[in-house]
Amino acid sequence: MDSRSGKAQRTRETILQAALKLFLKDGYEKTTMRRIAEKAGLTPGATYYYFPSKEHIIFQYYSLSYDEHLDLLLPQLEGLSKFNDRLTAALHAHIDVAKPYHDVSKALFRIAADPTHSLSPFSDESRELRNRNIQLYHLIIDGSDLKVPKSIAERLPELLWLHKMGIILYWLYDKSPNQEKTDRLIDKSCAVVTRLLKSARLPLVKQFSTKLIDMVDEFKPYG
Repeated sequence: MDSRSGKAQRTRETILQAALKLFLKDGYEKTTMRRIAEKAGLTPGATYYYFPSKEHIIFQYYSLSYDEHLDLLLPQLEGLSKFNDRLTAALHAHIDVAKPYHDVSKALFRIAADPTHSLSPFSDESRELRNRNIQLYHLIIDGSDLKVPKSIAERLPELLWLHKMGIILYWLYDKSPNQEKTDRLIDKSCAVVTRLLKSARLPLVKQFSTKLIDMVDEFKPYG
């Protein structure tokens, strides 16, 4: 019952915010659970009760960010039927939610970039959250005017998620004010993606798409 209480939720949030501040200040690897407990004003035992490890704290952060992204996006999708509009809205919503944590995200990226680390978006431990993110693109596609061959439609959500990962990587290195260049990249890249998909029934484009999917299957760093 305690885990469902408002007090428990507030305690988890206190631990999470304390951890993010320490990750930003000292780096992920140098931050210990004991230091997080001290920062949160809790005993180590209480902190471990809510989060067994630093990885659990970060996965909570990722999960809450996803929920916040969804809460922001869903009302925006109402009334939007054009695929480009829906795709653009999804990416802008993700970045809008992430912007307040730009510096923290850069600090965490040093760990997440390691393909063997559990916090990598391509790790087995990240599978559930990765699949939730990929499923979101089913929603983007299903409510749109996009029509593509079945062979492409089945894999398109995954390809769109990989496109988003590229946007996030650019955002992490974006030094423009308020990462405004990332916003422009989203608009331009979504327009290109939409144009390619609108032409997906053409033999040359369909052949290219099939080869792209085959390449992803052969070289993707996740199962």
